[in-house]
Amino acid sequence: MLPRRILLGAVLGVLTGAGHAASPSFDCKRAEGQIEQMICKDDTLAKLDKETTRLYGLALDARSMSTSRKKTLLAEQRGWIKGRNDCWKASDARACTTAEYIDRIHLLRQNFAGPRTQDAKGITRGPFSVRCPGADALILATFVQTEPGYAYLTWLDKKLLLSQTRAASGARYAATTDAGEAMFWDKGPEAQFELPGKPAMTCRVEAPE
Repeated sequence: MLPRRILLGAVLGVLTGAGHAASPSFDCKRAEGQIEQMICKDDTLAKLDKETTRLYGLALDARSMSTSRKKTLLAEQRGWIKGRNDCWKASDARACTTAEYIDRIHLLRQNFAGPRTQDAKGITRGPFSVRCPGADALILATFVQTEPGYAYLTWLDKKLLLSQTRAASGARYAATTDAGEAMFWDKGPEAQFELPGKPAMTCRVEAPE
């Protein structure tokens, strides 16, 4: 089972996309452990690693950040790396690693201004504010441009990672949760969001500040 602190359900298509690997942020000749070795052989994971490192560097480089906050960020990153490497214990190590990267990307973009300043150089956008009439809270959405692409939604204590699927227009994402199928269909300023057993909601998507 995947860590429930990261996912509500299994990600559709998470086992696809492995192929000729891009270069991650670290030296693959010095890769340690099962997870780092897997990242070096997987194009999508390598791209996620490079993007996470890029965003982390932008966050750490902020001149306004206090020394104590930098120490906290350094400790958080070390802790996150340990958690990522522990994905070898998961029943699906690749899905776990993917989820760990995207969760970290979302948090870096959400909590620090620096990571949102150079989007043209990266593969992620967000978090966008998604306002859905009838929803119990504001939803934050981060999008990842890999193959397949991903949408990561968080609200209250819930986190949902969806994989991009084919669509005639816009960008459609889906995931299979314990309760059934979830769907998020991004159509620019609007989106359709549907959770298992609940009616579809038409939502407004607002760009991050």
